[in-house]
Amino acid sequence: MIATVPATLQQAHRLRKHLRELQSEIDLGPRVAKSQLAHLAAEELAHKTAYDSVGKLKLKIRDEEGNLKQHNAQLAKFEKQLNEAGSPKEYEGKQSEIRQAKEKIGLTEEAILVAMEELENRTNALPADDKRWAEAQANFAQQQVDAKERMERILDDQRLAQEQLAHAETKLPADVKSQYDRLITRYGPDGLAGVNGRSCQQCRTSITEQQKAELINGKYICCPNCGRGLYVAV
Repeated sequence: MIATVPATLQQAHRLRKHLRELQSEIDLGPRVAKSQLAHLAAEELAHKTAYDSVGKLKLKIRDEEGNLKQHNAQLAKFEKQLNEAGSPKEYEGKQSEIRQAKEKIGLTEEAILVAMEELENRTNALPADDKRWAEAQANFAQQQVDAKERMERILDDQRLAQEQLAHAETKLPADVKSQYDRLITRYGPDGLAGVNGRSCQQCRTSITEQQKAELINGKYICCPNCGRGLYVAV
């Protein structure tokens, strides 16, 4: 059993790193879902805003047409009063009011034309807005399906890795297991490290040739510098 210790540590290290990666993906899931939901909400708002803008333009045109009607009524009133003016001063005053009324009519007519042109453009753009919103909803629905399937695969992979890890850890002698547990509790997956050549891959400190030989022969060795449980990586 002792001869299997470094190999078991290597397997445990691989599985624990894999489990950490899987957990990171699991933890990322809610953030990704929140981002996707926010994007959908933004698309929904854009779609609603497009229709709201059309509605507001219609109201604006209606209001301006009402204003135009009032201005025309005032103009007719002023023109009638002009003909009834009893003095030059009153006549000049009515002419001034007529000019102002005509200016208001011109500005209102221009505002109506601008609003009508904008209304036409925005109305013509609504089909594209509808398409974009429909695509956003379809994409979101597919993302939900993909996320569910992906999470199921991750959880299956996690369960399998946990089972393999538990089985591997049963191969560790009791004295090694107690040290192993302390390292894992303190450092997580980084409590173990491979040896590349004679270099600890965690702290880059070299072990001796004797220690390397003992490690190859199956002895449990910890890095003299960082204290990680070692195994031969290369």
